[in-house]
Amino acid sequence: MYGDWRTRFYPQGLAQKRWLAYYASRFDTVELNATAYRLPKESHIQQWCATVPDDFLYTLKLSRLITHRKTLPVRVDRFIDNYMQRVACFTAGRVAQLLIQFPPYLERNDRHLNAFLDKLPPQHRYVAEFRERSWLVEPVYALLRERNVALCLHDYPGFRMRDIVTASDLAYVRLHGYHAMYAGSYPRRTLRRWAVRLRRIESLAENVFVYFNNDTAAAAPHDAAVLQGLLGAEATGVCAGAGSLRHDVEPSHR
Repeated sequence: MYGDWRTRFYPQGLAQKRWLAYYASRFDTVELNATAYRLPKESHIQQWCATVPDDFLYTLKLSRLITHRKTLPVRVDRFIDNYMQRVACFTAGRVAQLLIQFPPYLERNDRHLNAFLDKLPPQHRYVAEFRERSWLVEPVYALLRERNVALCLHDYPGFRMRDIVTASDLAYVRLHGYHAMYAGSYPRRTLRRWAVRLRRIESLAENVFVYFNNDTAAAAPHDAAVLQGLLGAEATGVCAGAGSLRHDVEPSHR
């Protein structure tokens, strides 16, 4: 939740400490980008949980120490253990799923992916986001289906992803910007097409989460609100929101 959202999304004069509560009054979920860069303090987690309604859901991005710097298949057990200990500080039921964002330079290796997924605690739901095209093939989808791990659908430049659902209870979409990465509002006609796609995806998965990461100039909450309106009340299984809540971390990538 960014400073340039002030007046564009947050009302003039609203204290920054009230921003999360204001956001949670309009959306029922947020993707935590900050957890990819540094583990939040327990006090921050407690404050986040206390500030939002009981049915508000967080998606946590897995630490880059696990997904980027400790590139598969090196041992990541200690880093996973440390991360999961901090995740346990969230109030029960507040964490919807964990997003595993693999780097764009990581090429497909099914054996390594299998070994990595073996290390993840089974009590959480997981989403795999691949940004290298070699992963987007049926054998990988079959591997994810076997483990009930959701495939992240995204609109990174150069990708045209089909509506593949690999988890029976979860589908996940990330939208990153219309004119440029993390910038530019989506035209209403594009959001209308996404509403049609999301209704179709909802028929294949119990829950659908869609996050807008076009954070610049508050385009993300604007587009999420427009999409909510296009979906209407009948799309009860679709949760729309914006990324990315930050604490004192200044991430340089999403």
